[in-house]
Amino acid sequence: MKRTYTPTKPKKILIVDDDEVVANIYRDTLQGERFKVAIAGTGEEALQSLAKEPVDLMILDFSLPGMNGAEILKTIRSQFDARALPVIVFTNFYLPEVVRAASEAGATQCLRKSDYTPRQMVEIVRELLGASPNPRSGEVPPDFETTVHLELQYQTKLISDFLAGARQNLRGMRLSHHALVNNQGEDVRLAELGKMHRLSRLLAGAAGIAGFREIAQLADALGSLFIRVCEKPASFTPSVNRTIGQAIDLLGATCNNATKPSGDVPVSPQILVVDDEIISREAICSAIERANIRPVSVDDPIVAQRMLEKTHFDLIFLDVEMPGQSGLELCSQIRKMATNCATPVVFVTAHSDFERRARSVLSGGNDFIAKPFLPIELAVKTLILLFKGNDRSLSTSNLKSSLDKEIAQQQAIEVLPGHAQPTCANGNDQTLAVPFGKS
Repeated sequence: MKRTYTPTKPKKILIVDDDEVVANIYRDTLQGERFKVAIAGTGEEALQSLAKEPVDLMILDFSLPGMNGAEILKTIRSQFDARALPVIVFTNFYLPEVVRAASEAGATQCLRKSDYTPRQMVEIVRELLGASPNPRSGEVPPDFETTVHLELQYQTKLISDFLAGARQNLRGMRLSHHALVNNQGEDVRLAELGKMHRLSRLLAGAAGIAGFREIAQLADALGSLFIRVCEKPASFTPSVNRTIGQAIDLLGATCNNATKPSGDVPVSPQILVVDDEIISREAICSAIERANIRPVSVDDPIVAQRMLEKTHFDLIFLDVEMPGQSGLELCSQIRKMATNCATPVVFVTAHSDFERRARSVLSGGNDFIAKPFLPIELAVKTLILLFKGNDRSLSTSNLKSSLDKEIAQQQAIEVLPGHAQPTCANGNDQTLAVPFGKS
């Protein structure tokens, strides 16, 4: 008896994302794998769609404007008898409380959008649904050469679309950054920060889809910095302003020079933190870990010097004043070492006596970051210096010009009425207050 082929009923997927470009790419890729896909741009649209037709899986961006991801997910779990519905949540891993909120609201799996290409997402979807490839009746699978050719065409289009959109998004970020710096009104600043956050989200998502992981990672971290400054406008210090400018400039230069994604498997960089004060040292290490990098920390500069003479590091954070040997003295020794003579060195210095400390980093350092700092700012700074590479680290002349401007900005901010330096220290990614007696 002749057996008749009966195709499996396609699984239904709902994508909830306000980024139309990313949502459409995921939809087209999933539809090409025989899934039935719908898109909702807001939480309200998602709830309306679910009320009309149940789905087998949902992909949800947790950073939607309006109704936030937690509200959407909690409503779905409670109102649509969807306790077992697999929900993949795209969230920001630089903001740990957001990841916790997603898990507590009922996310099946939390992912970072910038870490996954559409093809990788297909495999995750299949695994959660227990689905295998579902060819149409009578179709002949393409041969290997045809498959490779189609995949190359697809990837080429993704790259072309990303680069075109990236340049436009970065132009918008530069304009908003200029407006942010030149306006003292809090409403204007918050509006510009909101614009930059959205543009950085668009850039990170598109870069991840096209396979530009470094661009995606830096844009993702920068977006988190915008969120933190929105939450606490007083944390927009000259140091934060300079870090934002450096990140936008590096993203622009990287996108202008980008032609194809790197196929290399990323190697975890080696980062050394040298600080004799335990609170400060742990704060720096915790901030670096937000970038999914585990640093090595040392409390004794003499021990650190011996270590640096034997081992190459990709980035070094130094406290300025330490017993036995200052950070400036250690930096001078580092510049004589074959192992680390070109390694970027970042001084971590307090805002107190800002001018003297800022100028002191010119003695061999590549950059500095001011205490108290936002952990996410330090994470962004880490990524900037790692992605620049040793050959393109900040020159002394450029850094001196930057510091001159920052000193003037710092002095101006200190005389503004009602402006207070951020000093809170808590378990979230808020500004960490470290001892001002230390540099």
